[in-house]
Amino acid sequence: MARKGKILRFGIRFLSWIVLTIILLFIVYDNNTPFLPQFIATLVVTGFTALPAYLSSKELVPRFLYHKAMGKFIGSSVLVVFINTILTFFIGGSIYYGLSGKSILRSTSVILLMLAAFFIINSIVVVVSSAIRIIVDRFNIEKQLHVVEDEKVSTELAFLRAQINPHFLFNVLNTIYFQINKENREARNSVEKLSEMLRYQLYDCTTDMIDISKELAYIESYVAVQRLRMEAGTDLQLQISENMGNFKIAPLLILPLVENAFKHLSNFKDPTKNKLNIHIFSSEECPFIVSIVNTYNPLEGYLIEQKQGGVGLKNLERRLVLLYPGNHSLTQKRNLNTYETILKIQYCDKLPCS
Repeated sequence: MARKGKILRFGIRFLSWIVLTIILLFIVYDNNTPFLPQFIATLVVTGFTALPAYLSSKELVPRFLYHKAMGKFIGSSVLVVFINTILTFFIGGSIYYGLSGKSILRSTSVILLMLAAFFIINSIVVVVSSAIRIIVDRFNIEKQLHVVEDEKVSTELAFLRAQINPHFLFNVLNTIYFQINKENREARNSVEKLSEMLRYQLYDCTTDMIDISKELAYIESYVAVQRLRMEAGTDLQLQISENMGNFKIAPLLILPLVENAFKHLSNFKDPTKNKLNIHIFSSEECPFIVSIVNTYNPLEGYLIEQKQGGVGLKNLERRLVLLYPGNHSLTQKRNLNTYETILKIQYCDKLPCS
């Protein structure tokens, strides 16, 4: 299906260039000049229209128009059209002169007529190529939304099948909490943290986007529970930048990365050699970055399992592609005795970029 789409797009472009060449040849055709020089020069002019078509479609529309910088888009488009008009006039004219022996500078009226024609043609090319880019992107976005909706329905159905009665679960946890002696604060805190995590998953994660503060609080609770089962001396650090700001994020995006790090954390006899550093921060280039570095023990075969990835990471990659297409990166890097995972997500106006 993808191959057919590429062939179709190529066919449309090829046909467009043929039609444009015929129109140009009809406009500038001179009965007193041989056909071949005029045809070759027209092909050169047609070829030059590829430059504004490419720049408007690949650069100007996504860089300016999609970010509501209409003034910059119009100004840049006019500049591209003007520069390409001058280049087309002189280079195409030189080729025409070399083939036919006739100069295009023979009169002011001819010069102005050709410049005006080239300017209008380049302007039309910019408008048409920009419109095609917008239409194609709109179609892809709608297609992506349908995929996301289908994925969401499937996920909700699977969740409903697996879900137990949350009220019953919370009542049980509440009973266990009060059965624990008040002196045993660690056990009480563990039950309390677990209750908060379940409440977040069952109630707060029902929306498509959630406040980043809630997502980070959930990660803090998860790490706190995991810390209880770690051996004393294990170097476990969670650093969350204070200048994260207020924005929304798809829920439970960080958890699979953190779970994976705990799952594959080294298990050396000396606990001080087992290290896990989770750093969540923002920078000028990217407003949301999750960096996780954990030690691993190759002798226990953890590296192979981690490199292949589990279901959680595959689901995460799929969600990122659906929710943040072209606006995220997930990299995993093996170092000498550590494994590093970095997730970056870009935002526009507190929502995923278009």
